[in-house]
Amino acid sequence: MTGRSYLSTGRQKLGGITGEAVASATGRDWCEWLDFLDALDAREMTHREIVVLVAGKGGLSNGWWQQMVTVGYEQARGLRIVGQTADAGYQIGVQKTLPIPQDLAWDLLVTGPGRNLWLGDHRPFNLQKGEEYVTCEGVSGQVRSVAPGQRLRLTWSHPDLARPSTLQLMLVGSGEKTSIRFHQERLSSPDERERMRQHWREVLRKLLELL
Repeated sequence: MTGRSYLSTGRQKLGGITGEAVASATGRDWCEWLDFLDALDAREMTHREIVVLVAGKGGLSNGWWQQMVTVGYEQARGLRIVGQTADAGYQIGVQKTLPIPQDLAWDLLVTGPGRNLWLGDHRPFNLQKGEEYVTCEGVSGQVRSVAPGQRLRLTWSHPDLARPSTLQLMLVGSGEKTSIRFHQERLSSPDERERMRQHWREVLRKLLELL
């Protein structure tokens, strides 16, 4: 199977995101984004210039996806090492599909028993913009944005990390299944990136067991 035909299956990941996921969110799969950006000579552009291109001629308004498409393109074309971005340091993304509808997955993660699995044991607080939290494990931060049923974004600081990071929890539903994705930015090194990748993989494994 050629590299391009493998990309076309939707299984290939760029920036930690599958072709199926990027197509669902942006209207283009990875093959289409690569062809689109190559045709506009994006290989010769800076990270910021590619983001502007994705947002403008690419017609992609969501800022997070603008960054993800740009990072995926840079990795595919050898412009950036895996897991590193110009603005967000090292980053990771892990995901798993759970056999429940999106509304039930949101309830599980935000108000149900799954909340302690990914956030840790904590004093009661509301998952809404501006709320601060501290867990028994030493994790602390502040909720930055909430899109009910779809996405949470919060700062995530831990004594074992060199600096505060940013964590985003995203849900994408399809019928009776929901893809849950943890995306963490502003990690300071490849070592931190790998440690957090294993952490979130373990969290997703426990969420699946919980069901």
